[in-house]
Amino acid sequence: MTGAFVCFSAPLQGLVSWQMSELARLCSLFSGKSTFVNVSKDCTAATTDTLSMLATGTQPNDICLLLIEGADAELMCLVLAEYVSKHWHLLSTSAFTAAANNPLDTPSRFAHPNLRVEGLHTQATQCESLFREIVERVAEKDTSMQAHAAFMAREAHSSTYLGDQVALPHIIDSSVPHPAIIVTRCQPAMTWLNQESVSLCIAIAIPCDIERTTLRAISRLSRRLSSSAFRRWLTHCDDIPTQIAMLDAALDQD
Repeated sequence: MTGAFVCFSAPLQGLVSWQMSELARLCSLFSGKSTFVNVSKDCTAATTDTLSMLATGTQPNDICLLLIEGADAELMCLVLAEYVSKHWHLLSTSAFTAAANNPLDTPSRFAHPNLRVEGLHTQATQCESLFREIVERVAEKDTSMQAHAAFMAREAHSSTYLGDQVALPHIIDSSVPHPAIIVTRCQPAMTWLNQESVSLCIAIAIPCDIERTTLRAISRLSRRLSSSAFRRWLTHCDDIPTQIAMLDAALDQD
């Protein structure tokens, strides 16, 4: 379920106690519920608890979220986004179009340049059509049919639906020249082949000769995606640049 959010990266000095105390004070002014999430460290804290937020051990450049719910979520999000923009590096927010928001063609923050992570907006209503659009991003024209067949065969073997309206189709195939992750918002949500509703598709395409370091990073991401909490964070932030930043954090996680 989507909701209000603020996405930011921690500054070089990390999280300063007085700034977190002021954040907690601002959150206490609203009836809405907000949660601090350090995506890079895979930990959460109540935004009204300064010590708990500091205890997350947030380091410089960690990707963090403020997830906001409740009747006054929009106003609360606007206030928190303004505060974050003054003290930390605001990446994106549902409150307004931040100047720092990354366009879809912005290079991934991920440390491994051989792995491409990019976003895709689609109007496809069926998996077959979506896979054709994804294949255009991950395979050459003369091998696109082979790549599409590989995605369909993988889905026929067993569903790649994970839960929480997230699907993870993936292939290792000779039709793929370079490893890529394609993040797709499905609006409206599409019915997956197993009849589940999918609003976020994270497609992974890997060549047969993938480097071990890249494979390890993808394995880390797969483990994070097995967490229902992580999937809910992704779908809460209905914004591809934010979702890519979160995936980058998971790929870089030790």
